[in-house]
Amino acid sequence: MLPLLWLIASSAVAADGPYLATGIKVGEVTSDSAIVWARLTAIAKPKQPALGVVQSAKATDSEIAGLAGAVPGMAGDISLEFSAEPDFTTAPYPKKARVDSATDFTHQWKLNGLKPNTSYGVRVRAHAADGETTALLEGRFRTAPRPDAWQDILFAVMSCQSHKDRDELDGFRIYPAMQKGGVAFYVATGDNVYYDSDPPLADTVPLARFHWNRMHGLPLLVDFHRQVPGYWEKDDHDTVKNDSWPPQGKNVDRSDALEGRLTFFKGLKVFREQVPIGEKTYRTFRWGKGLQIWLTEGRDFRSPNNLPDGPEKTIWGREQLEWLKSSLLASDADFKVLISPTPVVGPDRGNKADNHSNATFGQEGNAFRRWVQENKLTGNFFTCCGDRHWQYHSVDPATKLNEFACGAASDKHAGGSPGLDPEFHKFHRVKGGFLTISVTRPGDVPTIAFRHHDVEGQVVYEFVLPR
Repeated sequence: MLPLLWLIASSAVAADGPYLATGIKVGEVTSDSAIVWARLTAIAKPKQPALGVVQSAKATDSEIAGLAGAVPGMAGDISLEFSAEPDFTTAPYPKKARVDSATDFTHQWKLNGLKPNTSYGVRVRAHAADGETTALLEGRFRTAPRPDAWQDILFAVMSCQSHKDRDELDGFRIYPAMQKGGVAFYVATGDNVYYDSDPPLADTVPLARFHWNRMHGLPLLVDFHRQVPGYWEKDDHDTVKNDSWPPQGKNVDRSDALEGRLTFFKGLKVFREQVPIGEKTYRTFRWGKGLQIWLTEGRDFRSPNNLPDGPEKTIWGREQLEWLKSSLLASDADFKVLISPTPVVGPDRGNKADNHSNATFGQEGNAFRRWVQENKLTGNFFTCCGDRHWQYHSVDPATKLNEFACGAASDKHAGGSPGLDPEFHKFHRVKGGFLTISVTRPGDVPTIAFRHHDVEGQVVYEFVLPR
């Protein structure tokens, strides 16, 4: 295992920083590209509150630096090296950038021209004013194979992590469990942080950034993200608040300035700032001949939840829906997996009103499921979702579309299920954990397997289907 963090310079310089306490993240990996994210910090390691200790619900911006788990940023220089050689002998000249408070001291590097199915090492360095290295963090990722090349793939899907409900002082047990399982990448389906329910509540941009910094300063997350690349989605709690949608009207604050009060549109910008992501939040990625995944956006384009349902009411918006349908039909992957922040099949609780399994978006949900059936996709197309705090495998009775919910990130955060529904459920469990999906070719037969895991990584259910 790669060493986590080295302080390279003398103790006098290192004591002044900058550091890399919120780690590095590699995201949006394709067969020839990736994005590397990093942030300069003023401290080497955050002080985490003890398990079970809940902070005050309210805090001001001026109090953030003193909050437990705070990871203040620091202006300065940050650089990146990457190489396919273990000793970095072929590393290009370091890509250097200056960061400041305008971006919460973060920077993202887009790497192009990479080789397919190749392991790359990355080195991110923090630099003192004189250019000396004060902290160095190494990571590794593997690019996707070419679309026409077969490669066995194993990846994970997770959701819903609340800092106050973590099951270890240093983070969540699912992270070392996913890493130990050998996943090639993982998908975070949203609710990465909880602005509106995890104290202190975030009603300003600085407090929203505090939530991300506190979460991603957890040692288990730092260690995981530098070794496992990811794809990040957002949902309501990490946009602005529960069940949120884009505000309407002429006087809506759409400012580009990331400061002051947290609004819906500022929440979208904070998300982009805090994770490595490309131009669009809905996108698709190919992992060889066997697998293609689709990541949908459920907040940016949705109609207000409280509007009467009808043909124009939408979660995805017309442009995203047209893209989704056309790209699904164009794909020749053996297996196609849509990963949605919210359920497409469900079932969900009767009092919920913000996903495709609810009556409030029933027309779009029913129409999409019927479209899948009419286009004969149900044999090799599946949906996975986050948002629900329980695990399930359900099959839509009308269209036979299979859906797998990954469940919450910890047992403490699990709950809220309407209960086992024999009409839908093949599996139902109100506990935390994660989902893995593998695509293999035993006996030259393409096969997909969905496995629900508990927080320790033990398999509690599996569904295996040959092509």
